[in-house]
Amino acid sequence: MAGRSLIGFIQNFGGGEILVILLAALVILGPDRLPEVGRSIGRAIHKARTMTSGVESQVRDVIDDPAMQSIRELGEFAARPRQKLAQYALEAEAEARAQAAPVEPPAAEPPAVEPPAAEALPVDPAPVTSAPEKPLDIRGD
Repeated sequence: MAGRSLIGFIQNFGGGEILVILLAALVILGPDRLPEVGRSIGRAIHKARTMTSGVESQVRDVIDDPAMQSIRELGEFAARPRQKLAQYALEAEAEARAQAAPVEPPAAEPPAVEPPAAEALPVDPAPVTSAPEKPLDIRGD
């Protein structure tokens, strides 16, 4: 993490600005001490990177621990409250449905009912005819 911010900071400098900084360091430190200071700065950056990666891995191990599940859920709730509330509501609804609907053994299929035969249906000898419709008058006469 410290390396990323340092790289981002250095990327903001142009070539002329870096040259001015190097010349100022050469004048202030002198040619004999400049390589020594550069090495010590490099060691400090390396040490900071290893420390942050160590802390990062320890935090990851703690968060991945099953005993920390409730804290992880709390963090997720703080980050995305609407999504977590919707998830909790769906889980509660599914649980309520499971408790409300008792588990019943599958019932035997009811016997098939056959439709009545065509001979058994009553037949009306006189077909019903409808009266012709009167055309609709929209003129209002």
